[in-house]
Amino acid sequence: MLLRLAAARSRQEVLNHLLEGMPGLRGLALWGEDGTRLIAWAGERQEHPADLMTMSDEPEYWLSPVPAIIFPPEILAVAELRLLYLDAQETSVRLGNNLATLTAAAKTDALTGLPNRHALEADLKRVEAAGNPFAVVFIDLDGFKAINDRYGHALGDSLLKGYGLWLCRVTGPWGRVYRMGGDEYLLLMTDFPGPPEDFQVWAHERLQIPFVDGVSASIGIAWRHEHTSISEVMRLADLRMYQAKAARSGRSDARQTDRRTAHSAVTQGNGVG
Repeated sequence: MLLRLAAARSRQEVLNHLLEGMPGLRGLALWGEDGTRLIAWAGERQEHPADLMTMSDEPEYWLSPVPAIIFPPEILAVAELRLLYLDAQETSVRLGNNLATLTAAAKTDALTGLPNRHALEADLKRVEAAGNPFAVVFIDLDGFKAINDRYGHALGDSLLKGYGLWLCRVTGPWGRVYRMGGDEYLLLMTDFPGPPEDFQVWAHERLQIPFVDGVSASIGIAWRHEHTSISEVMRLADLRMYQAKAARSGRSDARQTDRRTAHSAVTQGNGVG
């Protein structure tokens, strides 16, 4: 029985082995929190602890056997050690899951559920290490601020979430969509089925169409091969996006420097190039 207890994969298996290995035992319950919380049972179920017995001098668990019997001390010692091990294993898994959840949250935009700039930094490192060609597309919504100011943030937030979902559907398996903040998005295109020229046509035809009345998008595209540094590729896409926005609105390019400065933290923060 000692070997079976030492190899038990769950609390329930520990109780089952104890029940099967002790002659005359009809039921066995495992309690925690000073014998106030029922954890598991085998055989006859007990709704309330009866004849509680400790498993050691400083117990984490209590047993209530039916009928009351005395367990050999070596059996209790091995059973408690296995229960403590299973507890530690469960805690480790729970902490690992919590860490994974926190890591995912740190890389996710809270409003849209899209990957954020932290996720982009990690993905840029990954695709750069793979050595495959890719393009980045900066996207800025035109007309969003006016709608947000006129109809309120609730409608504005719904529009931002809807636009992110629409971008994901349009992009499909060819790349990944990120929300950079405000009304700015970015596409990292890694698997477009065609040369850069075809992608340029596709992007301008599909990404610049009006999303809703009064809201469309300005885009800027840059390919990895256009510069030796990823940060400069990002800046180039951002510059082209602002030039497209200025051209569509008839404004001069006088504010380009301010915009490029605002994006410096993003383009330098990817840790590559």
